[in-house]
Amino acid sequence: MIKDKFNKLFFPHDNKPEHFKSLDGLRGIAVLFVILSHASNAKMFIHPIINFHAMGKVGVYLFFVLSAYLLDRQIALAFIANKSSIGYWKNYFLRRFLRIYPLFVIALIFHGLLNLVGVKTVIDSIIDIPLHMILLKGESIFWSIPVEFKYYFISPLIMWFCHKFLKWSAGKLLFVFILIVVISIAIELIFHLPLVSTFRYFPIFLVGTIISIYELLFKRQLQQNIKPELFNLIGVIAFALIFITIPFYFEKLFGFKINFHSSIFYFPYAILWGIILLSAKYGGGLIKRFLELKFLRFIGAISFSLYLFHKPFLTLVNQIGIMPQIQIYVFFLFSILFSIISYLLIELPLSKIKIYPKYITEKDIERKTAPINTNE
Repeated sequence: MIKDKFNKLFFPHDNKPEHFKSLDGLRGIAVLFVILSHASNAKMFIHPIINFHAMGKVGVYLFFVLSAYLLDRQIALAFIANKSSIGYWKNYFLRRFLRIYPLFVIALIFHGLLNLVGVKTVIDSIIDIPLHMILLKGESIFWSIPVEFKYYFISPLIMWFCHKFLKWSAGKLLFVFILIVVISIAIELIFHLPLVSTFRYFPIFLVGTIISIYELLFKRQLQQNIKPELFNLIGVIAFALIFITIPFYFEKLFGFKINFHSSIFYFPYAILWGIILLSAKYGGGLIKRFLELKFLRFIGAISFSLYLFHKPFLTLVNQIGIMPQIQIYVFFLFSILFSIISYLLIELPLSKIKIYPKYITEKDIERKTAPINTNE
């Protein structure tokens, strides 16, 4: 009974055939990169060898790839199946707003109130809250919210362009996306765009976008030619390459440092996360089984709350003088408990608000008489 209730609350989509459990675990991996990085930055370790110092942003890159993949897949399906009605777009923007903005504002106020009572947070001035709310500022963990939120508005335009002008032609799509990636990297290298600029991180989002489109275009070929062992192998290799770039391990292995936060590494990281995403869906081995672990999926379910609220608990644990050996466990406990409450009271109720309840799937495409054009 308790198990069924738990599953219903934290894994509400498990009964849907189009839901992939491994992607829940991938969200868990993303947020663990962030919180383990921040813990390592604060000299809190489960073990000294588990040092994720300066790797938080790499976890956020995974969030960006996942977001673009899941959202753009649905938008592409809507266009291809001629379901992109006014009702669909009302629902899209309402759900995107409710998914991010209310909890974002609550987190800003929460951080501000804590600062007032002596727990140091990034929101240390009253003006910080409105500047963050209108997406002009993004300090500490809040930098990613304006970046992703603005992509929600850009994404439909990209999908409309692919539908209207590129006609889902595989060759044209690849050319245009490569061109945009090259231009965005060049502009960032020359002009050093603001931290909250979505265009700065375009190469990362576009990896998720192109995977979602090509997966739909070549669904039959994928089904016929999938080799789970190969997907699993390349997923393991991609994970290994990401872990090698963790500064602590990279310096131990090679004896020197590289700034992996440079914009030239955005696209390679996105490619590696994209490979892992495909491995999570189509691999049949270690990666898929690992990402389907209930613990990782649970962390994935509360990942947004955990991302927004963990930093104050890190500060609090440092301030109250807990023994160093148990600091990280107390930090994790407080962060997870608070995130569960936030998820149950705020995220879950908001996720149930819909205008347009129809969920578009590949079957909507299969009902169409005209196939998708994949010709160059």
